[in-house]
Amino acid sequence: MKRLIFLLAITGVLSIFSGCEEIEKEPLFKDSNPPGPISDPQVTNLPGSAMITYTLPNDDDLLYVKAEYTLASGTKVESKSSNYINSLLVEGFGDTNEKTVTLTAVDRSENESTPVTVKVNPELPDVHAVSNTIEMIADFGGVQYRWQNDNNAPLAFKILATDSTGVLSEVETVFSGVTEGLYTVRGFAPEEKEFAIVVRDRWDNYSDTIKMVVTPLFEELLDKDKFVQLELDNDVPSGWNAWEGKYEYSFDNDINTFNHTYAGDDGWPQIWSVDLGVVARLSRFRLVQRQGFPYAHGNFRLFDVYGRKEAPSQDGDLAEWIPLRVAAPPYNNGCISIKPSEQGGTAAEDQEHLKNGDEFSFTLEDPEIRYIRLVVNETWGGTGFSHFAEITFWGQVIEE
Repeated sequence: MKRLIFLLAITGVLSIFSGCEEIEKEPLFKDSNPPGPISDPQVTNLPGSAMITYTLPNDDDLLYVKAEYTLASGTKVESKSSNYINSLLVEGFGDTNEKTVTLTAVDRSENESTPVTVKVNPELPDVHAVSNTIEMIADFGGVQYRWQNDNNAPLAFKILATDSTGVLSEVETVFSGVTEGLYTVRGFAPEEKEFAIVVRDRWDNYSDTIKMVVTPLFEELLDKDKFVQLELDNDVPSGWNAWEGKYEYSFDNDINTFNHTYAGDDGWPQIWSVDLGVVARLSRFRLVQRQGFPYAHGNFRLFDVYGRKEAPSQDGDLAEWIPLRVAAPPYNNGCISIKPSEQGGTAAEDQEHLKNGDEFSFTLEDPEIRYIRLVVNETWGGTGFSHFAEITFWGQVIEE
C-alpha cells in the first residue's frame, strides 16, 4: 500500500512538471566575470583560409574561443573551437587580400573576453587555383574539360555553351573533388562553337569565366545490326542465355528484354564479348540495367572493359587485350554503376537513371577497336550470376 501511494505521488509531481513550459537550461553557477583574452596568436596562411593558433586564458570556466570575420560576399561568419584546443580554422575567403579576424574567449556564463584582432593573408583559394589549370579539348560530340585539384577541394564546375541565339547558357553542372579532373560534355554537332566553364566553391566564391571556341569531333551511333556474338573459351559457358535471357537481347534496342547467366555455374568473373562488326574509334558506351531489379540482383556494379582491333585468340587470354576501362592499377579507371540517390540525388532520379543507364567514356588516346569484352567483377546484389538489358556504343567508324 505504501508503495502504491509513493508511485502515485511521483506521478502527480511529474504531471505538474509536464504541464509547465520548457525551462531553458542555464549554468548551475552564473557569474559576470569575463574570461581573459587569448594571447600570442600565430597565423599559418592556407589556400582560401588560415589556421590561427593561440594561448588560452587561464580560466577554469572557459568554454570556447570564437572567431568572427566577413567574406567578400558580405556574409558574416562565426566559427568556434572548444577549450580543449588552442587553434581555430577560418575559411571561405575568395581572394588573397588581407582579412581581419576577431577572436574572443567565452566562458560557461557566456561572458566574453576583450576581443583580439588578427590579420590573415589567405593563399590563392582552390576555386582560382583549380580554374587556372583548366584545359578544353575537342572531343567526340563535344568538349573534354581537364583540371588539376591538388587539394581535393569539393568544387562545382558549371559548363556552358552558346545556344541558338549565340548566348552562353548552362549545359550542366559537375561536382568533383578528385585530384585529376576529367569530364566531357557531349551532344553537339561537329561545328565551331564557343564553350565555357565557371568554378564555384561551397562559400559561393566564383572563378572567372573561361571561354574557348572549339569544334567537336564527329560522333555517330554504331549500327547494332552489325554486332555479332563473340564466343571465346573463357566467356560465360551458358552464353548469357539463362532464365529467359538471351545474348542477342543485349543489343535489340529494347530495355525490357535482358541477357542472363546461370547462378553459380558460370564461374567468376563473368565475361561478355562482342564483335562490333566494324573498326571504330570509340567515344563512349551506355549500359542499361535489367529493368524490374533496380540497383539489385545480377545487374553490374563493378566491371572492366577490354578491346582489340585484330581477331583474338580462341582461348580469350585477357593479356592479349587492351585495357580500356580497368580498375586494377595502374589503370584505376574501371566502370562503376551509380545510384543517384547515394550521390546526393533523389529517388525520382534513381528511376530515371535506371531507364537511361550508366554512360562511360573512352579517351582520345585509345586505339581503334573492333572487339569488346566486359569483365564483370561485382553485381549490385552480390549474386553468382549477371545480367543487363541493353548496351550501345558511339564513335567514329574507321573501317566497315
